[in-house]
Amino acid sequence: MRLLTKLGDPQSELLLLQSCMGIAKLFFGLKTCQPVHMKDAALFFDKGLREAIEELVVCGGPFFGDLQWRLVSLPIRFGGLGLYSAVEASSYAFVASRAQSWVLQDHILRDSGICAVFECLRAPHAQDFLLAIPIDGLGQHMSPVEYRTILKYRLMIPLFPVDEVCLVCYKACLDSFGEHAVHCREVPGFKYRHDLVRDVLFDIFRCAGISAKKEAPVNFLTDPLEGRSTLRPADILVFGWVGGKHACVDLTGVSPLVGLGSRAFTVGQAALKAAPGKVIKHEKACLDNQHVFIPLAFDAFGFLAPEAVDLLSRVQRTIHSNVMTPRSMDVVFKRLSFAIQKGVATQLVARLPTISM
Repeated sequence: MRLLTKLGDPQSELLLLQSCMGIAKLFFGLKTCQPVHMKDAALFFDKGLREAIEELVVCGGPFFGDLQWRLVSLPIRFGGLGLYSAVEASSYAFVASRAQSWVLQDHILRDSGICAVFECLRAPHAQDFLLAIPIDGLGQHMSPVEYRTILKYRLMIPLFPVDEVCLVCYKACLDSFGEHAVHCREVPGFKYRHDLVRDVLFDIFRCAGISAKKEAPVNFLTDPLEGRSTLRPADILVFGWVGGKHACVDLTGVSPLVGLGSRAFTVGQAALKAAPGKVIKHEKACLDNQHVFIPLAFDAFGFLAPEAVDLLSRVQRTIHSNVMTPRSMDVVFKRLSFAIQKGVATQLVARLPTISM
């Protein structure tokens, strides 16, 4: 594990830790041996694993503590990085690991903000980007600083000095965990994330053999407040998608922690609220012109609104029909998830102090 840093690519390093250097090959021993006999070996293994992931994420820097190690060691579907702790696994190898994970959550997640972030990480498709294979041609690769930054953001490691002025908008102070950076409405970063996800989605349509056009000038999308055409193009126009009618796909990305201060906070509520808002704004104009309107709403942690899941699931089925790929490979969701996180990483990196890079 100590030789991983020679790769100089944290994305590849994490995939190797997950698939080749983790405890997958130790599970049989952990399940068949009494924990007391595996204690020293498990401690030694965990020490090497923690040093490897700490070097990968913070390069020996500060703020990688016990909380981050706990999150790292949780399964991907539960919001972690899938780098299981041998010590933890040895303690519950004879019982259901999922039951043990609930005890772990109760132990480490006391703060409401931490609980909210953790619930967001557990949402369907929020962790898909972690399984994306690094392929530059498909846009599935980040620079080392981008990949480390997005991991820090999701592991709740402080990114910015408190009360530091945002280096992009110069209108607000950054919070240490990067929430301002994610929802900062300054055009360059915010539009870049939107356009990156749009471009990847369009390429997915193209690779699936689905006829579509990017930035299509439909000339009838309206703003009810103005009562007239805004000449706004559709993000993606998919030809003959629903009952022979063309579909206007409109993307919108939102901050996942909107409404965190209220007791009624639920995962994905910002994206779930944004999708109907888009429908109210544009659907009637589309129907009047024999088109169908489809909102594709997502948040910065990767939550997808139901309309987005339905659209992407249909595209995935089309790919399975047209291209010989294993049906277990959800390439569509992985590509889009990676694009979302790459866009968020770009927003965060643009505001990092030079010393952090």
